[in-house]
Amino acid sequence: MRTRSLSKTLNTPTRERTTKPDYETIGRQKRRATTLKALSARLSADALSEAENWLKDWMLAEHGYLDIMKNGGAPALAGNVFTFNALQGKAWGRLNAFRRHAGRARYQLLVNLLGLGWSFTSLGAKLYPNLHPDRARKNAADDSVATLELLAEFWQEKRRETARKAVHIAQQHREGITITALAQQYKLAPPGLKRLIQHGEIILNKPPKMTSAQISN
Repeated sequence: MRTRSLSKTLNTPTRERTTKPDYETIGRQKRRATTLKALSARLSADALSEAENWLKDWMLAEHGYLDIMKNGGAPALAGNVFTFNALQGKAWGRLNAFRRHAGRARYQLLVNLLGLGWSFTSLGAKLYPNLHPDRARKNAADDSVATLELLAEFWQEKRRETARKAVHIAQQHREGITITALAQQYKLAPPGLKRLIQHGEIILNKPPKMTSAQISN
């Protein structure tokens, strides 16, 4: 009994800890907020996936943490500072791309929601200090859903843009334009250009989708 009581005490957060923004009041108790999980029923699969990708980028960019480090794993290509810096730079690039698109306020909402794990109560108090806490909490949850769906739409459109570009360059290459000329035209390094051409070729070589009329025949 004594051991069980001690274990419970050690696993119980202090009163000071439960006043932090990542704790939520549930009835009379304070519990660690699980904001993304709470929103999962309202979010598309793409939005949930992009939320996870955003968090990985934020952890790498802000804290130098790679997902591969979980459970005591070593960093990717440990000791290769240049490779790590390149990965971190790409993560910053993706974060900043969305910040430019959505604005600083929505970006900060993602930092508080995903990066810092704030509760909806804390988000509501920050975003809507003049509203009743219940209304502020609901508005914060609605804002979170809208921002996460915007994040997913942003990257979906980016992928479509990349696909269109890849197809166009692959078609140009088929017409006989050299890698060197294409690299100069698009200001891309040859290795990256070749990967883009390969991506375009995969799309071009996909069989066309059958129409409903063709299926019925």
